[in-house]
Order: sequence, then structure tokens, then C-alpha cells
Amino acid sequence: MNKIFTRIYGKFWYYIILVLIFVLGILIRTNLYFLTSVFEDDECRLAIALLEAKIYLALFLPLDAGQSAPPIFTICSKFLGDISGYSEKALTLIPFLSGIASIFLFFKICNDYFSKKLSIFISLFLFAINQQFITYSVIFKQYSTDVLTGLLCLYVFPKINLSVLNWKKFILISILLITLPLISLPSIFFIGAFILTNIINNIKNKNFYKNLAGIVLSFIAIMSLYYVFNLQPSKINMDFIFPNYWDDGFWKFSFVDFIRIIGFNIRFDFIPNKATLFTLILFLWGMIGCGFDKSKNRNTSLLMLFTFLGVLTASLLHIYPFAGRVGIFFAPIFIITIIRPFDTSTFPKPTYWITLLFIILSFYKYSPAYILNYKDDTTIVRYSPKSLMKELKQQFNPDEDIILINSASSASYLFYSSKQKFYTDKTYIMEIKPSERKEAFRYLDNLDKNQKYWLYLIKDYRLDPVFPLIEEWLKDKKVLYKKQERDSYLIHVQN
Repeated sequence: MNKIFTRIYGKFWYYIILVLIFVLGILIRTNLYFLTSVFEDDECRLAIALLEAKIYLALFLPLDAGQSAPPIFTICSKFLGDISGYSEKALTLIPFLSGIASIFLFFKICNDYFSKKLSIFISLFLFAINQQFITYSVIFKQYSTDVLTGLLCLYVFPKINLSVLNWKKFILISILLITLPLISLPSIFFIGAFILTNIINNIKNKNFYKNLAGIVLSFIAIMSLYYVFNLQPSKINMDFIFPNYWDDGFWKFSFVDFIRIIGFNIRFDFIPNKATLFTLILFLWGMIGCGFDKSKNRNTSLLMLFTFLGVLTASLLHIYPFAGRVGIFFAPIFIITIIRPFDTSTFPKPTYWITLLFIILSFYKYSPAYILNYKDDTTIVRYSPKSLMKELKQQFNPDEDIILINSASSASYLFYSSKQKFYTDKTYIMEIKPSERKEAFRYLDNLDKNQKYWLYLIKDYRLDPVFPLIEEWLKDKKVLYKKQERDSYLIHVQN
């Protein structure tokens, strides 16, 4: 009787804790989804690219406005935009739903993979309150769907054996593998790992190679077209607009640089935690353990290991950077492999307590204060293009005023002026750079005298800020009106 009570009581608390973690993760994302109604620079650029696409099929080709996103993601987003007037809520609906679904899918993976309930609690908690997962679930970019797609691969692929397929499953898997990169490009790493895992498991099975050849050939045929018409021109375009932008994500094939690139991603993925040493030890410990896994989870372990090796290879060859938001799809694997050494350790052995201590030291900044930061959108929204555009429209005098914007604010201006139906041909981009100080002041000083200007300054360049130059130039000018909201400014000045 006592054993039955303990079993029921234990299950009760197990589900109570799980529900609390789920509720916390969902509440944070839902609260921010309804609070956040402003697009920042990249979101505006992507929205503009969708607006400029006259037909849906054009989204299979490279995007304009310096953006790149998978075609199925952009097609679904454009559909939502077209029926909603490109409202922020509609365009962030896919990332939001992806963020919510990811919590449940991550739990399913952890529940299958880990043997300890505490491992499941810790992993799910780290996922539910992760700043990057939360942020990109309310931002109009594809990174939240990258996470969901990666998790789908991690959940489904270990269960598929390519040697035992009837024709229906063969067709379904072929379609799945072709479709996944059109939803999320990083899924290619999981697909490669899936194929390698199946080769290892079926190396002596002749029937397997027939199925593999058919699936791989169809995949290569479609991906070749995708590469020629979308990926290659997109890469050329992005390299031209943002040269050397992702250099931090390329591995230089040395142990020191290996540690650097892993540490770089750990710090990004688990902000505000900065103590990478313990996290790095746990990750390498867990990843090495994946290579020697002989348990029922072997396929999942091999899939994570080969995905990691694929990411490193792509980084080494400068094919795809392993850095920041474009590498966020790998963050769930970070969590699982970091917790793995604790899950495989036995109580009360020293490794049990050492791994638990390392986890605490790695994530100690996930405090109640950190969670309470998400009661508003200040951690997500840094700029105010929407309200300042509304104010500019109300106060602008077409007979007297000229609008000046810095180049970093151009996307915000284009999107929100269109949203507000505010049109004027008296808008100019200030061609000034902080590195060319004399030329910048010469440009500003040569503006027409006795002319009134509105300065719409939404975003500045982080590495090459021009706002300080403009502030210095304004010191001896007649400022008629000035408003700062977050890190954005609206200034009315008479030269």
C-alpha cells in the first residue's frame, strides 16, 4: 500500500512540476507576443521583401532588401501578411506558434532520451526560459521555425530505418526530406546526420542501398535547383551587402579556435550566463558520450553527434556560419548534451554531484529576477519606429519640412511610412559615416540654410554609430522639437 501511495504521489508531483514549467514557458511567450507590436530593422526589411514580391512563386527566388529566408516560411508569411494588411501580429504568428510547439516537442525528445526525471525537469526548464528561444518566438524571422524544424528532425529521424520501407513510406520520406530545407535551411545538417546514421546501422544490408539511392537522388535533384536559383545568388547578395558579417562563425581548424567557436555559441545561446568553462566541459563530455552510446537512444545520440560534425565542417569550409542566431537551431542539442553527463551518472557517485554542480554554475543567472524581466517587452524591443512615424506624420508640414534619415533607419522608414500611408518626396538618406568625420560634417553643414528638417533616427550602427555626430552637429542649431523613445529619436531642427 505504501509503495502504491509513493508511486501515485511521485507521479503527481512529477506532472505538477512539468505543468508549471510548461505554463511558465507559454505565459512568457504569449505575454510578449501580445505586448510586442513593433518591427525592428531586419523584420522591416523582410516585410518589405514580401511586399515587393508580386507573386508567391517569386519567393522561391532570392529576396530583396538584403534578406534571406526559406521559401515555405516566406510564402506562409506573405499569405498572412496579405490577408492582415501586414500587421505585426499576423507576421509573427508563425514564429510564435513555432515557439510554443517547440516546448512540447523538446519535452517529448527529453522524455524519450533521459532516464532521470530531474534531467527532464532541468532540460525543459532551460529550454522554456531561454532568452533566445523566447526572443525569436515573437520576432518576424525564421529562427523560431529553425528550432522547431530541428527538433522535429531530432524526434522523427531516429525512428526511421531506411532499409524497411514500403512504397508509401518511401514517397513520404522523400517528400519530407525535400520539404524540410524549404522550411528551414539548417535541417540539411539533420538530414545529413540521418543518412549517416542509417548507413552505419545498415552497412551490410543490400536492400537499404536501393532505398537510399532513390531518396538521395531525388533530394539532390531538388536541392540542386534550390541552390542554383536561390541559395547561391542569395549568398552572393548577402556577402556583398554584409561582407565579413559572419566571420566569427567560421572555424579556422585549430583546437584553440574550436574552443572559441563553441564558447561563442554557448554564450549567445544562454544569455545572460557567461561562465562557459563548466558548460563547455559538460557539452564535450556529453558529445563524446554520444559517440559511445549503446543504449536504446543510440540513433538519437548519433544524430546529434553527426549534426555537430556537419555544422563544424560547414563552418570550416565557409559554407554556413556556426554563430549566433543562424546557429540557434543547435541550441537544443547543446542543452541535451550538457545534461547528458548528469543523466548517465549514478547516485551517489562523485560524477553525479560534479555534473549537477557544473550545471548550476553554468546557469546560475537564470534567477527569478531574470524571469521577471519578461513582464514587459523592454528586453525585446530596442527601437520605436512605429510611434515616432505616427508622430512625424501628424507634425510634418509638406510646404516647409524635409525629412532626413540615416541609412540604418531606412528600412524602418519605408515599412512604417507605408503602413501609415504617409508619402512625401521630401525624404533623403544622410550619406554620413563616422569614419569620414570631416566629410560627414561637410555634408551636414552644406544642408540648405533657413530650412526646417525632421531627423527620423530609429536605429544606429552598433560598430559605426552616426548618432553622436548628429548630436554634435545639433549643438549650435535651433532645435524646435526633440523626442527620444527607447534608442530612437525624432528631431525637428531649423538649420
